[in-house]
Amino acid sequence: MKIVLTCGDVNGIGLETLLKSADVMSSSLYFKDTEFYLSCNTQSLLEYAKKIGYDIEILNERVIVSDHYMKILECDNYSPVHFGKVTRNAGSLSVESLEKAIVHTLNHKFDALVTLPISKESAYLAGFKYPGQTEMLAEKSKVASPLMILFKDDLRVALATIHEPLRTVPDLITKEKLTALINQFNNSLKIDFGIDKPKIAVLGLNPHAGENGKIGMEENTIISVALEQLKTEGVLVHGPYPADGFFAHGDYRNFDGIVAMYHDQGLVPLKLLAHGTGVNFTAGLPVVRTSPDHGTAYGISGKGIASPDSLIAALISAVKIVKARKNHKN
Repeated sequence: MKIVLTCGDVNGIGLETLLKSADVMSSSLYFKDTEFYLSCNTQSLLEYAKKIGYDIEILNERVIVSDHYMKILECDNYSPVHFGKVTRNAGSLSVESLEKAIVHTLNHKFDALVTLPISKESAYLAGFKYPGQTEMLAEKSKVASPLMILFKDDLRVALATIHEPLRTVPDLITKEKLTALINQFNNSLKIDFGIDKPKIAVLGLNPHAGENGKIGMEENTIISVALEQLKTEGVLVHGPYPADGFFAHGDYRNFDGIVAMYHDQGLVPLKLLAHGTGVNFTAGLPVVRTSPDHGTAYGISGKGIASPDSLIAALISAVKIVKARKNHKN
């Protein structure tokens, strides 16, 4: 199996977490037959490692860290490393790294893509035109509606809307979109996670799930209608549930997947419960893509204190999902 990683924003913690993951990548049985590639600029990588006190070597287009090596997919854009700073150079390198990794993965050179976090502000300075990496992946893959799933073990949260301003969310929740999204989630739970009969919970949009129309009508006129249709199609779907009580009372433990109406509704509780080991997975793509559940973390970049746990989980998950898809085909 071949996995390519992007370098993300070189002014953030991404490459630090990668260097810290090297021992696990070389010793874990999960990666027994796995080759790793890094889409990066060699000069930037060497500079980054030196600044955080890592002794690495570049030899024959490979980066050697301790006893582990990764092959380099060389990027042309060099970015000086300025920890915690928004720079156009860092944005240019992060975008080139992502584009190069996507193209090669879509051309079947790699089995999976793991993306390190970018700074959207830096990327925008370099001409990046997408709300996030997920949307760029979708366009390059010619997929109209990718599904963002964040998970930790058996807790899996899918988002009905992703990077949208909160004021626009209600208008984006329609019966048609919701039924399509839940069907997509249901299929991903079967194909990517190997769950034969997934049980899915759906959260309400409004506080208290609308209290039967007293605090909003979307639950009655859109969400419940979509769920009833899905039930007639054989989907094991339940809700809508008030989001606060659903997580506070531990109801999430009774389901294989949870659909949240907007970004923070689903990701705040997931990240609290994941304790820094959550994984972001983009379902609905022809390729497997995972990433750690954190951002560039400029506030701690360059200090040597970033945890690699989420990246390690993302790498292990990429391997598992590739294998799950192959098992499903067979």
